[in-house]
Amino acid sequence: MKHFRFSFFAFLLLGPAAGVQAQDGLAQGLDLTAERERIKAERSQMEAEYSQSLRACYQKLNVNSCKDDAFKIRLKKTNVLRAQERVLNDQERKQRSAAALQSIEEKNSLETQTESAERRARSTQQHLDKLESNLEKNEARLEKEAREAENLEKNAQREQALRERQQAHQEKAAKAKAEREKHLQKMQESKEHREQVERNRVQRGTPGAAPLPVQPLDKPLGQP
Repeated sequence: MKHFRFSFFAFLLLGPAAGVQAQDGLAQGLDLTAERERIKAERSQMEAEYSQSLRACYQKLNVNSCKDDAFKIRLKKTNVLRAQERVLNDQERKQRSAAALQSIEEKNSLETQTESAERRARSTQQHLDKLESNLEKNEARLEKEAREAENLEKNAQREQALRERQQAHQEKAAKAKAEREKHLQKMQESKEHREQVERNRVQRGTPGAAPLPVQPLDKPLGQP
């Protein structure tokens, strides 16, 4: 793993020549927290080695030159560690950006799914409302047709009853007319018979029948 880290950071330190996509591909396999701890430990070790080198320089004749060499070594290692930290910081920013983007995409996806579900619910509700409206219209039409049929049946029954009444009235009127004509005919025949009897009596010289006595109005019938 140490060899891999060394190769990786050596690859990254090559800069743009290494290729951004290749750098990102290698960086994704690193544990950023563990790498930061490693850099921290190496920096502590570097500082300890630098302090030890300074103490050793004081034991030499050319102290300043020794100190400069120790400082250059320290500076070189510091630059390497800082470059590694920049790579880690950049990778961490990319991971945060990717996580934020993924969160936004998931949120948008959830919102899209919610909106889609809401649209389906609205569409279903509208479909059900339309079905209910059509059903109510059909029920109203059927009720109207039933009332019209009932009214037609009642009117037909009423018309039949009126026809029967009219026929009965006509039959009764015809019967009454026939009875009246029969009665008139009898009266006419009776009158003609009396007239014929009177003519026959006159021809025979037979006196006519005495008229019926007139009953006084102040006496009841049957009293002398």
